Amino acid sequence: MEYNLDHRVVLSTEREHKSLYSWSIKEFDAHGKQIGHDQIPWDWSVAFEVLELSTSYTLEMKKDDGAHDTDAPLSSEVREYLYGRLRPSVERREAGFYSMFGTRRRIDRFSFFIYKAKDDKNEYCQLSGSASYTAEWDFEDVTEPDWIQLSIVVSPERFEQLMNLVKLPAATGATIRLRGVDGFYSEWSPSIRTESIKVLASVQDQQLMNSENLDLVPPVLGNVQEFELSLRKQHPLIRSLKPKDGED
Repeated sequence: MEYNLDHRVVLSTEREHKSLYSWSIKEFDAHGKQIGHDQIPWDWSVAFEVLELSTSYTLEMKKDDGAHDTDAPLSSEVREYLYGRLRPSVERREAGFYSMFGTRRRIDRFSFFIYKAKDDKNEYCQLSGSASYTAEWDFEDVTEPDWIQLSIVVSPERFEQLMNLVKLPAATGATIRLRGVDGFYSEWSPSIRTESIKVLASVQDQQLMNSENLDLVPPVLGNVQEFELSLRKQHPLIRSLKPKDGED
């Protein structure tokens, strides 16, 4: 497997704003020139527009582990979940351009899944993703694009409430807002909004160099501190074009 990276990625304490942060991640081109500015963890919120939202169901049937008897009964389970496609919001200068460290490519594949937990104690929200890579599959080289996936698991009660909201009445729009995402970086700014996000999905896969032998592990995709899904139903106002009696 070969990851499609174009730039050198370095963890460094050499920084543009020495009083504002102690370390950053830098990118360098083939000639050793820094690309852009120092990138530090982005703790503020980012928003995404939901482009597609669908309910999905799967029926799983299998024998219990260790059951070799051909007449052994099958256990079955119907699972339901929500699936959606996303794109970064550009409203009010919120992050619109996402790219993986080591590249300048725009990430175009964003998706999310919402599952039902088995009980009320196992709710979580996390991000995963990968830089583009090329690998051999069935004697053919296949290239996968850069991608980010959001996985949410909620309690059975909250899941049923959400499914009812999605089904009836049908939502005409939705947004997702995240805050405190590990693995999201941007340049330092006094603003709480940014126009670009760099993503660190894996220290190894994206070949992050630690030439200063720093005793720290920079955050990678995983933990999300806050998650918000907003559904909306738009009711267009219809205005008659025919003038009433006495009107011009």
